Amino acid sequence: MKERSEDILEAAIESFIKFGEPISSSWLYKQYSFGIKPAMIRHELEELTEEGFLEQPYRSSGRIPSDFGYEFFAEKVLSRNPEIVSNSILVKYSNWPVITGWIANELDTLGVLSQPSERTIYKCGLENLIGGLSWDSPSEIKQIINDFEEIDNRVKETSKFAQNCISIFIGEKSPVTKSKNLAVVMRTCHSDNGPVVIMAIGSKRMNYKKAVKTLADIYPRKFSHRKTERIKN
Repeated sequence: MKERSEDILEAAIESFIKFGEPISSSWLYKQYSFGIKPAMIRHELEELTEEGFLEQPYRSSGRIPSDFGYEFFAEKVLSRNPEIVSNSILVKYSNWPVITGWIANELDTLGVLSQPSERTIYKCGLENLIGGLSWDSPSEIKQIINDFEEIDNRVKETSKFAQNCISIFIGEKSPVTKSKNLAVVMRTCHSDNGPVVIMAIGSKRMNYKKAVKTLADIYPRKFSHRKTERIKN
């Protein structure tokens, strides 16, 4: 993809995440400096739509990201934070329920933490998950509730998906949710008692940049008991 096309696509997706409205060429022209006129931006958006990165809800409307587009954006976020993605941490004696609640509050999402060796799962923020979505049908509500109930079982399989320190899953590609409307930002840590999987689950319009930074900011001194030791890289 051309650099200019990438810039336009990234701007369109980031704008939709922020405002929740289909993005038009005229709006992008006013908000960003791409060095081309609105007609050329419109042409770029049309090509990006044909390539599957964007969708047009109805004729003459602006564009919204497809799952493919969200995946592009997530990869961009992770590629700009290589030290976060590759840095594995060792957490000792951590206060897992507090961390789970902090994630939910910071990101306004559902926070989930699993410690497989202890067969322990913490969940917090269901109201954030439900409140952050726009519902088009009762079946979507049913799917979200079902996902919440099934997370305890599905999370057991996450270790094979979270190969990097932080991973992002869009829509139905998530290993822990089946709803097409959700996204999962997942971090793998290491504790005295084995691996720990930490997740923020929310709308596909979640703030991925903030989510990656929030999960990267988990360290013992912020949350742990007095016996907690510093992270070892």
